[in-house]
This record gives sequence, structure tokens and C-alpha cells, in this order.
Amino acid sequence: MPGVPKHPIVVIGGGISGLMAARTLVEAGEEVVILDKGRSGGGRMATRESGRATFDHGAQYFTVRTPEFAAYVKEWKAQGWITEWFGEPHARYRAEGGMNRLTRHLAEPLDICVRVRVTSIEPEQNGWLLHWVSEEQEYVAQTYDEVLPEEVYDPGNKANIRARAVLITAPPPQALYLLRQGGNHLAEEQERKLAAVRYLPCLAALLKLDGVSAVPAPGYVRAKNSTNPVQLVVDNYQKGISSQPALTIYACGQWSRDHFNQPDDEVLGQLLQEAQVWQGSANIIEAQLKRWRFSLAETMYPARFADLGLQSPALLAGDSFIAPEDDAQHARIETAALSGVAAAKRLLDIL
Repeated sequence: MPGVPKHPIVVIGGGISGLMAARTLVEAGEEVVILDKGRSGGGRMATRESGRATFDHGAQYFTVRTPEFAAYVKEWKAQGWITEWFGEPHARYRAEGGMNRLTRHLAEPLDICVRVRVTSIEPEQNGWLLHWVSEEQEYVAQTYDEVLPEEVYDPGNKANIRARAVLITAPPPQALYLLRQGGNHLAEEQERKLAAVRYLPCLAALLKLDGVSAVPAPGYVRAKNSTNPVQLVVDNYQKGISSQPALTIYACGQWSRDHFNQPDDEVLGQLLQEAQVWQGSANIIEAQLKRWRFSLAETMYPARFADLGLQSPALLAGDSFIAPEDDAQHARIETAALSGVAAAKRLLDIL
């Protein structure tokens, strides 16, 4: 209709699923805005720097199991964004400079707003009204129970954005909360399948060392027992992303769940004791703790994306959305990327 503004498509979440979805939509000529609650995009492809130390502290690598994803990886490799790290028959790929560097490359042509946390998604006659709070302003009360109080901020007024369609790549527990806050009601079967998706948390210690660690080449040690408190240790120096020895130590999901609400110093003390063997003779210069509330999906949604079937287009995507024909049936960077692409293509069909 003449005089009626055409609102953008809003993608919630700037991890690789949201970035791949947004790139697919933009390449088709759509206007897209990404809203991400983090200090930068990337989601669980996270990298932290401390002086000369660089830590990957979310996803450490990705593999390729499908021809569709292999085509993207071939392009990224040609660009010099990624390189093989180790492993066979499925090579483990790392990003040059840290995993977050790959998502920064993918985000370069996109309109992405960071430090923005969506609080509700309300239906309107011709689309959606999204309310949000921003880290740029003063602190306000907690928005929902998955979020630590210190992570929520208020822009000082009722900030919002209108969208002709939304594509949500936040984990389903968060996505369902946002939809409910906006007064949306899903079909019973759809609600059941989304509510069944569960995530394990993860506690990760980041250690800067004054000498070489005892982690063997190629800088990667995984526990043989999945219930071992320390599940994975990565030497970021051996990995080739850090200028000095720097370890990332991951607790297993159950240990992380049991200790998630303990103070940082208590968690760090216990993790360091469990992982002392990998420290070798080096001393710890600095130790930090990272908490991932939604780390690894332990139950999946049985499709590449979810079309919510609401009055205006609204789709969900992410690493936990896995096609039944996927042989591995576990969440990974590949499933996140392909989910975003598939959801974007479906959205283009709808629009």
C-alpha cells in the first residue's frame, strides 16, 4: 500500500546461525537488522583477549559433514579466514585469530546492533513490535531468569523496532519466553516440541600462564569419561591463536550444572585443582571464569527450523534444530549455520 513503510526483517541473535540467515536474506535483496545481546556478535563462537593472551572460550572448532556446509567452508578457507587444526576423518577447523574472528568476517556486510536485549515480541496487524533494553544506559531489574542481573540495562525509554518478519536464533527456552511476553500463543504440538529442547550449561576457566603447559600436541585434551569434572582442556598457544601460553578449561555439563550458581572464586579454585596436571610447571598469571548457561543442546528439535505459523512470519533456528537425516544428531556449528540458511530460505518463500 502506498505510504505504508516497509519494515525490515529482524534477526534476533548474532551467532553464526543468525549471521548466515541474515547474509542469505541480504543477498536476496531484503533489508535485515540483527539484534544481539552480546558485546559483539558471534554467540558461542567466542574469543577473549587479555594482553598477549587470546582464548577461544566457547566453540573451539567446527567440522564438515555435509556438501552444503562444505561449500561455505571452501569459500572461507579461500578467504584465509579458517585453517585445519587437527583430526580425521572429519578435520577440525579453527578460525585464524580466534573463532570470533570468523563471525566478524561474516558480519561485515550486515546491519548488526550489539548490546541490545530483546524483551518481548508483540504481534501487530502487519508484522511485529519488538521491545528491547540496551547496555549503553543504566542498569535496570532482571528481564528474565536465564539472565544474570548485571547483564540487563535500560536505554532510558521504551525502545522498540517494528519488523515485517522475525527470525529468532536465541536458544528455544529464551525464544519461548520472548514470544510469551508478547502475548503469542503457539499450537500445542509446536509448543511441546520447542519446550522439549534442553541445554547443558558450561563453566570454563581461562588461565594465562608464564610458561608452556603440559597439554600435548596439538593442544587439545578431552576426558575419556564424559562425567569427569574437567571435560576438555585447550592450549590456545599451541592452537596458534595466542601469543603466550593460555589454557581454556571446560567443566562437563553435569558438574557445571551442579556448581553454576557458586561464586567465581569457588568455582575457579575447584576447576584449577582438577586441571592442575595440565598446568605443568608453569605458574598462573591470571585466571578468569566464563559461564555459558546455554552451552550444548542435549535434546534437539527434529527439523532444520521451526515455522511458528503465527499471523505474521516468525521462525526459529539454531544449533539445536537438526534434520532427521543428519547422521551425527548432535548440535554443532554446522547445524547452526545450516539451520539459519534453511530458515532464511523459508522466510523468502513466505514473503
